[in-house]
Amino acid sequence: MSNENTIKLRKALSFQDLTFLSVTGMVGSGWLFASLGAATYAGPAAIISWIIGGIFFIIMGFAFAELGGLLPFTGSLVRINHFTHGSLSNYYLGWAYLIGVATTVPLEAEAVISYTNRYLPIFSTPAGVLNPLGIIAAAALILVFLLIQLIGVNVAGKTNTIITWWKFIVPTITAILLISLAFHMDNFSHYGGFFPLGYEAIFSALVPSGIVFAYEGFRQALEYAGEARNPHRDVPRAIIISIALVILLYVLLQVSFIGAINWSAIKLVNSEGQVTGPITPGDWGNLINSNWAGSPFYSSLLYSGVAFLASFAIILLIDAWISPAATMGVYLGTTARSFYGLSKQGYYPTLFGSLHPRFQTPWFSLIFTFFLSVIFLLPFPSWYSLVSLSASATVVNYLASGPALIVLRRTAKELKRPYESPVPWLVASLSFIFSSMLIYWTGWPGVGWVFLVTAFGLPLFLLGYGRKLNLSKLEVIIFTIIFWSLLGVDAFFGLYESLWSFILTWGLFSALLIIGTVYLYLKSHSIEVKASSWFIAYMILTGIMAYAGSGGMDLIQYPVDYVVMVIISIIIFII
Repeated sequence: MSNENTIKLRKALSFQDLTFLSVTGMVGSGWLFASLGAATYAGPAAIISWIIGGIFFIIMGFAFAELGGLLPFTGSLVRINHFTHGSLSNYYLGWAYLIGVATTVPLEAEAVISYTNRYLPIFSTPAGVLNPLGIIAAAALILVFLLIQLIGVNVAGKTNTIITWWKFIVPTITAILLISLAFHMDNFSHYGGFFPLGYEAIFSALVPSGIVFAYEGFRQALEYAGEARNPHRDVPRAIIISIALVILLYVLLQVSFIGAINWSAIKLVNSEGQVTGPITPGDWGNLINSNWAGSPFYSSLLYSGVAFLASFAIILLIDAWISPAATMGVYLGTTARSFYGLSKQGYYPTLFGSLHPRFQTPWFSLIFTFFLSVIFLLPFPSWYSLVSLSASATVVNYLASGPALIVLRRTAKELKRPYESPVPWLVASLSFIFSSMLIYWTGWPGVGWVFLVTAFGLPLFLLGYGRKLNLSKLEVIIFTIIFWSLLGVDAFFGLYESLWSFILTWGLFSALLIIGTVYLYLKSHSIEVKASSWFIAYMILTGIMAYAGSGGMDLIQYPVDYVVMVIISIIIFII
């Protein structure tokens, strides 16, 4: 660990910079879109979803605050598990995290272009689905922020601190104005009541709506820890304070959005972008298929019937550039620093860890991140289509915090801890359980696809780390061909809903992971391979539960499936 001190990253970020990096990571496109997404899945009860999600992240924040102060490395989120459970387990979690953060960059770009379509209607449909021109515009926007990040964190970090003041003030004013001037209490009691989609929707809304995605930005203080002036002191404080501030903001925004819905002004939009007719009042589930979906809060202001609010909507269009664009810049740097972190652990070629001689930034990782981000724009041309994959993949990495906290308390007692989590066993176990449930609530087939993408990274790990596991280049190549071919069979046939299809595809996936892990252990007899078995078991069991539970085929109904999933999580956490 001490070798990290030789990396000459620029120490430029203060406590305020770190706090604002986390705040700006959370207040990006999430505030512009997630309120409508949450209302789509839970109706007015989405307010409770935001509170529950905030509590989850506060608990996880306690664990990460201690770990962030203990291991203040750039790209720390993809490195923590390496020190507790070895390289293979860490790589699985780190690869999933890379997918999550890499998809956040195009998400923010899509948000900017979607709102731009309101006054320059050439980029997307009214529901926010980008056309080819919109995809090109989004890619160009990412390129601009690549150049900003390349110049240096001292520029990006300081600029972000200034912008975050704006980003926090505008949504706060928007919520207050809507509550004061365009609030309809009937939306909370009529149209199916406060729980129009049932109590279960409070939890099932967390991932696909964008709630989890919005909160995930808290981790930015961790990602930039290696560039902080006093990381041991400032990183933990920045995490806790930023989460608390943003919980208050998002609850206020959700209340204002629900109250401001003007059902008579909402029109349904088909897949070709054509308006098909008015929405039925109280049809919460179709909000995502309406002309409000492309710019929710702008529509709330514009169709409020209040002239002042319609005028204020112009300010919102300005913020619709600033908020997502600033967050996109932060995540562009985050993804690059994750590649940098994995390179420093020996998982990727040293080129990913190289720094620009003048700007002292990971230049190659930044360029690679740009191309990876643009690739995700193509199959997912709208914010709502990509947000669930992004959120779920990122949460997979959060599984590491709880076990790492306990293991390091036991094995590294001598290390300096500027912040210590209260009741560590409780915080660690709850952090693991909450992370696990957020993955489970993605539902089927979402959970299956997330784990397929996670497993896909294994051969990439072996291509860089195979020698340390006693594998020759030929053995790695043969393993890669077989592994990717069989995984490709699963992806090609899809994760369908029929029982026999599930047995075949998930059975193949499970057998592939188990046999592959056993083979690697027999070749290497490495404790690092053995230490990854908990995650293999977790993926297999969670996939089975996702299919059988209330988010899948409902073979195990709510709330019994939740109880079963919590028990599985506790057992795996203890193991």
